[in-house]
Amino acid sequence: MKKLLAACVFLLPCVLSAQQKRVYMDPNNPFTPTFSSALEKKKVPVTVTTDPDRADYTIQFHNGDNEGSLARGITSAITSGTWNTGAYNEVSMRVVDNKSKDVMFSYTCRKRNAMNPSETDMANSVAECLAKHWKDKLSKQ
Repeated sequence: MKKLLAACVFLLPCVLSAQQKRVYMDPNNPFTPTFSSALEKKKVPVTVTTDPDRADYTIQFHNGDNEGSLARGITSAITSGTWNTGAYNEVSMRVVDNKSKDVMFSYTCRKRNAMNPSETDMANSVAECLAKHWKDKLSKQ
């Protein structure tokens, strides 16, 4: 019985990793390392590969940031009492099945820059938002 239990404990990670899908992201996209970290942090059950030929899915990103304006910040402070420059960080993500070329998942996250958090904090927040929603979708399949 102990040998069977030991075999199960040893083989379980192998079986689980074999079921994980491999994903490829363009290494030239500056958002790729941020999103890759978010996948780890949110424990999304995928493996990131650097070889597009071995990937089950390809993830594509489109960034749409807005730096806001000082005039809008002043206007909002006068009219509403809160500082809001209108700045935001937005990323749209598409997950494409490499065999069928079907879009398996698509989502856009936008985070507003209320009190000027760093650009890195905003990018991390957007990446974690995308990873969380993709993980939720994968768990429903």
